[in-house]
Amino acid sequence: MARRKSRAPLHVVLLAGGSGTRFWPMSRTARPKQLIALTGKRTLLQESWRRARDRVPPSRLWVAAPARLADAIRAELPRLRSDRLILEPSPRDTGPAVALACATVARADPRAVAAVLPTDHVIPDGDEFARSLRVAADAAEKDALVCLGIRPDRPATGFGYLKCAAKPVRGRAGTVERFVEKPDAARARRFVRSGRYLWNAGMFIWRVERFLDELACTAPAIARAVDGHLAGKARAWNRATKLSVDYAVMEKAEGVRVVPLDAGWDDVGSWDAAARLREALASPGPDAPILVDSPGSVVFGEGRLVAVVDAPDIAVVDTPDALLIVSRKGSEKVRRVVEELKTRKRDDLL
Repeated sequence: MARRKSRAPLHVVLLAGGSGTRFWPMSRTARPKQLIALTGKRTLLQESWRRARDRVPPSRLWVAAPARLADAIRAELPRLRSDRLILEPSPRDTGPAVALACATVARADPRAVAAVLPTDHVIPDGDEFARSLRVAADAAEKDALVCLGIRPDRPATGFGYLKCAAKPVRGRAGTVERFVEKPDAARARRFVRSGRYLWNAGMFIWRVERFLDELACTAPAIARAVDGHLAGKARAWNRATKLSVDYAVMEKAEGVRVVPLDAGWDDVGSWDAAARLREALASPGPDAPILVDSPGSVVFGEGRLVAVVDAPDIAVVDTPDALLIVSRKGSEKVRRVVEELKTRKRDDLL
């Protein structure tokens, strides 16, 4: 009897970069969104680590991040193996970051299937996430480049979409016809009605060697820069083209598949989204904020009691050196505060 071929080992790469502009003043350049506790006591990075640690051993769990965040990540994840922290000399978007991570994993394990996952999302249903990840890994073993796609529950204009060849089926890998940029409201409504579109959540699974082969064809400058950097060549990294992994590889590649993820995913993209999650988890206590005739208002902060009176639907973010008060519907405008701080050269608050 022929021996059954062993399953390729699954590695998990957690992407921990970011600038933190949407969650100012709690998030800063040195402490981006995934390093703050938006939904509970643990940071989003710690939650991502726990979710991944349930699937793979420490030897197959990696974190990729800009070098400037190395100390913060080590403090957040004391059980992360030192040789499993992949440091980018400088941020150059997700294309070079993912390429460097995959090339590093390939050196350790050429047979590896890698799940490349952001760390700034919330995924409440860990069991369903694990099931979808396993389906995706099985497809990746057959040389597919696989996305995890989110079934849209509203015609969102802030996400990119994946157009599927047929209506996606839970527990199966379907074919991606094309990647679609963030649509206007009318197109987004058509996408949702059709049932053939999923949100692109930036979660990818593939054999590392398959991805690197594709990268060499679709973004050779990035491939050369990564190879040069790993070979110790000075300035090689700075020649890597600043591109997202979608533009660099996925939109040009053949054999792209998608597995629907129905696990309660939320990208927590603004203070309004964080407030919605905080409301679901809120529990009264002696240190809880006092809200008087202020329905829909949420307070983020520690160290002192905050009271809100007659101010509905606002988010209050209280930190030692800055205070933000923003209407929940206007929370996307927080970026303009960060732009103004840059204009004023207030680097101490960025």
